[in-house]
Amino acid sequence: MLSHPHHEAFMPKFCKKYASVGHSIQEGLQDFRKDVEGGQFPSEEYTPYAMKEDEKKLFDNLLEKDADDRHRRHDEAADRYVKADEYEKLNLYGPK
Repeated sequence: MLSHPHHEAFMPKFCKKYASVGHSIQEGLQDFRKDVEGGQFPSEEYTPYAMKEDEKKLFDNLLEKDADDRHRRHDEAADRYVKADEYEKLNLYGPK
């Protein structure tokens, strides 16, 4: 879905449509998803920064220490957002 169905069906007289960019956005997002799922993006071309091995080990250790807490907080936040989002409740974004 590119926009709310109401906006596609009705245009008030005082409004002017300057562009229809929904389809371009959808195509771009579909291309991005295909590249990510296919492993083409991100690639070395788009990741010019390299982390030194000792920095990576320190970073991985920090992530491991608080992984459970981060997952718990993520799940709590996701629950709050879903409950607060009227579009999710009404399934206006389409099926999951």
